[in-house]
Amino acid sequence: MAGRPNKQGNEQGHMLSRRSVAPSPDGDTVARQEHRLAGMLSVAPDAIVAVDAGSKIRVFNTGAESLFGYRAGDVMGQPLDLLLPDRFQTSHAEHMARFRSGSSQSKLMTERSEVYGMRADGSEFLAEASVFKLDLDGEVVLTAMLHDVTARKQAEAELIAAKEQAETALIQAEKMAALGTLASGIGHEINNPLYAILGAAEAIRDGDDLAKGQEHAADIIGYCKHVAEIIKNLAGYSQPAEKHGLEPVNVNAALTEALSMAQLSLRADTIGIRQRLSATATISAKFEDIQQAFFNVIRNALQAMGREGTLRIESADQGEHVLIRISDTGSGIAPGDMVKIFDPFFTTKGPEEGEGIGLFVVRQIIKKYGGSIDYESAEGEGTTCSITFPIQGQDEEDT
Repeated sequence: MAGRPNKQGNEQGHMLSRRSVAPSPDGDTVARQEHRLAGMLSVAPDAIVAVDAGSKIRVFNTGAESLFGYRAGDVMGQPLDLLLPDRFQTSHAEHMARFRSGSSQSKLMTERSEVYGMRADGSEFLAEASVFKLDLDGEVVLTAMLHDVTARKQAEAELIAAKEQAETALIQAEKMAALGTLASGIGHEINNPLYAILGAAEAIRDGDDLAKGQEHAADIIGYCKHVAEIIKNLAGYSQPAEKHGLEPVNVNAALTEALSMAQLSLRADTIGIRQRLSATATISAKFEDIQQAFFNVIRNALQAMGREGTLRIESADQGEHVLIRISDTGSGIAPGDMVKIFDPFFTTKGPEEGEGIGLFVVRQIIKKYGGSIDYESAEGEGTTCSITFPIQGQDEEDT
């Protein structure tokens, strides 16, 4: 029964049974000790519940009344199972029996697992509990001190959710910022095949050679497929990645698409590209996330070189990981800036080239999938970014 504790219930709940205390020639002293103990239990902020050898409730203080919603007088002498969800009763009884017969005098139950209790209204709650063993005249009494952690657990879950939401928003913001610089490059890239399509169509219209017409038609089909691929990559990049589940991701494919988009973004036709993609294993991730991480790193490398230089992209399987290296021959990173490159909103670029969240986003994505990222750089000599990911099936519990 739930309800406000009455005076009689409090007295029954806060007093230890005199039958379990050995007779003493100094009965007044024992009575005073029991009275003092009852007073301490009554004002304790946490719930205190004690059970005898038969797992019957012997002590049920004010904190326990508040936590469980029972009056002390209604639960005294009742089985401890009254306070436990059905699914935990058997395992809890076994644990208490082992503790009762063991040599340990106390046990922090939070070291074992979370403890679930059940209120009078049938609702459950999480608690941290410490259990103590007391021998009273040959009878082992177990006393538990419980602290409700439901609110704390909920706050922790809300904090984690808010953090994930903020990270997702930053990732999406970086995508949209990159799309701004990508737009002009895509316009240039699409215009070329459009002009070719127009020319081929006019040749078909004005010509009467069927074989030549078929060649022009094949060209049109190829150019249309090229434009469709550009649009597909753009659409895949711009949409929020959280709409997709984890999948096997080929890092070489992600690198290739990221490089293509970065070249469109900066129109880096004069930069030499050297690729050695030998990785064969896949990683477990969201393709759009991995593509975005590679795109940001490659874009930074191209920006560091301006109109001249060489970009090297390598991938290889290394034991349980895939290694990706992206190197440039650009201006390098100053030693004082190396410790800040992953800080949000830190940038050495002009206002037209970024907001300083690119590498912060990259590191968040890589950490999300159990990977690592490291930079090596020398001023005037270039920069190398090394990224690793666990191969699919390795360390997936960390992703």
